[in-house]
Amino acid sequence: MPHRDVKRAPSALGISWKARIHPRAPGTQTIRVVLQLAGPAALEQLLNIVVDWTDAYLAGHLGTVALAAVGLSGQVINLVAAFFGALGVGATALVARAVGARDPEQAGRITVQALLSAGLLGIGGALFALLSGPALFRGLGAEPAVEHAAATYLGWVALSFPAMAVLFVGNAALRGAGDTLTPMRTWAVVVFTNALLAWALVGPWSPWHVGVAGLGMAAACARALGAGLVLIRLWQGTSVLRLPHRWPGLEWGRVRRILNVGLPAGLEQLLLQLALLQLTGVITGLGTAAYAAHQVGLRVMSLSFLPGWGFAVAASTLAGQALGARRPEEGKRAALVALLLALGLMGSLGLILALAGPLLVGLFTEDPAVIAQGTAALRITALIQPAMAVSFVFSGALRGAGDTRYTLLVTAASIWMVRLPVAALLAHGLGWGLPGAWLGMFADFAVRALLFGYRFRSGAWQCIRV
Repeated sequence: MPHRDVKRAPSALGISWKARIHPRAPGTQTIRVVLQLAGPAALEQLLNIVVDWTDAYLAGHLGTVALAAVGLSGQVINLVAAFFGALGVGATALVARAVGARDPEQAGRITVQALLSAGLLGIGGALFALLSGPALFRGLGAEPAVEHAAATYLGWVALSFPAMAVLFVGNAALRGAGDTLTPMRTWAVVVFTNALLAWALVGPWSPWHVGVAGLGMAAACARALGAGLVLIRLWQGTSVLRLPHRWPGLEWGRVRRILNVGLPAGLEQLLLQLALLQLTGVITGLGTAAYAAHQVGLRVMSLSFLPGWGFAVAASTLAGQALGARRPEEGKRAALVALLLALGLMGSLGLILALAGPLLVGLFTEDPAVIAQGTAALRITALIQPAMAVSFVFSGALRGAGDTRYTLLVTAASIWMVRLPVAALLAHGLGWGLPGAWLGMFADFAVRALLFGYRFRSGAWQCIRV
């Protein structure tokens, strides 16, 4: 195929298309482009983590019951968000292909259909959470006080699910277009709003002291504001993503294309969250202190996820755009660069978190039992990082290419056939407690890294049609 001059079409980040996807671009140019995409994406995820940390910090100072309740309701929220993520993955892949093919109108029409679908899905998710949440908490074996507090928190957050769906999907479309800066800025507003409202409603100087309900109110209001900001940015448009001036109704042809890519990713996340709910049952069986330590440990460990998330977004965007421009080798090279950077940064962060475990866990709680168990779990963090980096980046590239059926099969098989059995065996069968459950996490990511690496190396993802 003859080379096409795409120099005149600027990207959303101010990078020329030639610099972004030209197959003979120098290695330093590829590193620069990957970092420009990954940096804001990692910061966005950090801001997302800060929202969780704010809630966990305030909940921890309300007591162990409140801390466990916020973590438990978070499992249900993540379950619903898996469906939002499905539309997001489909939007990212299809928008990236359209952008790579230099078709901004197609990218805009895909985005509109994804947003309309997200709003409807958010309404359904809110009804599900409100009606099924309390029963799920009972089924997971939560103590009555924890169950009541979790239902209260979830009841408020569920009201914002339609806005949350629009926020997720709108940001995903922008990432597919190469704009990771706008989602990061949006989450900065969400974080500030959430923190301000949460401290006002629940903080030590608050005149209301409404407990976990206040945390739910703050989270709902902040995410609704974030959704509004994303819609404004999309309406303004970019050089490579322009929404139509008149929004049509649902166009089932485009919706089917989005779902064709997104549904396997959504089912993957659904099965993942269901498995994590089962794992929650394993850990709650160790006691409330162990579960609270698990939740705090995950929040601390999430800092080491940041490079993996950022570089996975970069790999996803560049793989999709490269396939749209019919230059798959450029997408392959970008993913390998992203992997090397992720390995270095995640390994370093994992080691730091393992060494500073007691100090970091102590920020969330003063309970000695929670601190001891959370610190023991974090010592496994450094062991997990390399496998997690490989899994994040290669699975991100595969999803960006639309190869979501393979990622579904690998993730579902690994977490149900590896993580859960190993965690149950080590935590209860051998009596290793919470660290045993976390070793199940290590085994899971090791298997996923091997299988995602094999698929990426095979090149089969380059032939996926979306």
